[in-house]
Amino acid sequence: MLRRLYTATLATAVLCGLMTAAASPSASDTRLDVVAENLVTPRGLTWDAHAGRVLVTEAGRGGPAPCAPGVGGYPACFGASGAITSYTPGSGRTERIATGLPSVINEFSVLGLHDIDASHGRISVVFGLGGQMSTRDGLGTAARGLAQTGVIGRDGRLRPVGDLLAFEERHNPHQADVNANAYGIARVPGGTLVAEAGGNDILMVSDSGAVRMVALLPDQIVDGSPSEAVPTTIVRGPDGAFYISEYGGEPTRIGKARIWRLVPGKTPTVVTSGFTGVIDLAFDRQGRMLVLELAERGFDSPDRTGRLVRVEHDGRRTVLAREGLEHPGGVAVAPNGDIYLTNRTTSLGEANGQLLRLRPGRS
Repeated sequence: MLRRLYTATLATAVLCGLMTAAASPSASDTRLDVVAENLVTPRGLTWDAHAGRVLVTEAGRGGPAPCAPGVGGYPACFGASGAITSYTPGSGRTERIATGLPSVINEFSVLGLHDIDASHGRISVVFGLGGQMSTRDGLGTAARGLAQTGVIGRDGRLRPVGDLLAFEERHNPHQADVNANAYGIARVPGGTLVAEAGGNDILMVSDSGAVRMVALLPDQIVDGSPSEAVPTTIVRGPDGAFYISEYGGEPTRIGKARIWRLVPGKTPTVVTSGFTGVIDLAFDRQGRMLVLELAERGFDSPDRTGRLVRVEHDGRRTVLAREGLEHPGGVAVAPNGDIYLTNRTTSLGEANGQLLRLRPGRS
């Protein structure tokens, strides 16, 4: 069942607060610790309440072959190098619970396992690709899980569920090009919601594998030119609605990324803006939104410093973390209030990724 909705009063407070722009003081009473290292291109993460642990996706390092042209014609090469790592806070134990998952590398990035959800009795995952059907076909049968949602069984094996690439090929809701590169996932009764960064849309995948579009995020005009939305995650908020982060098109536009609110059956609306390259969202125990930026100065900058911002109920913004964040990629909140983040998420397959823990002060 879906988590019970908060009261209407709290829902109104959350929404009104998000719509208010304010200054950005820094939180002084926080501590950022490295709790796991040697991760290979970590991306999204989630709290697994059933097992009391954090689950971290590792997109992997691709492989040497086979290779096929991806988006833009750049060669993409396949390898079964993706994984899922668990971290148990009480014992500090880390272990890979799934390995050999599909991964692809091109000269710019690694794509593969991008997000994970451990709610509603299953471990649900979503894979990106950054390509077309000819790309996946050219990578061989082992690459079938790319550009799909899936379920990870108790044996650590992947069972593909919903073919996002096939939907993109048939419908191509955003007409710029055919590009399947899903990035975020949220489990709901009977299926999963997917933030499709390549298609600029939100998709619903039923447990039977049927795919349909829930919403298409429109471009915005920046300096006279259209800029794609590029949704990177979708999370359920304390008011029962879903919130969608926006990375924005290339080149990076400083301060132009928006946060959308989606009520199923209605058109999504922008509730706050002024961010740069938002890569993930979460809500803390007090119902405040946590906004994670991949790079505060933009991905095009040589400065890889990211930023975690908390949006207070009155709309003020508090910077929870900046120093030590190097192209972070995911954020999740544990029941005790600890915040977990993946770090160093854009390497080309080096085993230098980290899982960080932030313990906010009392506020």
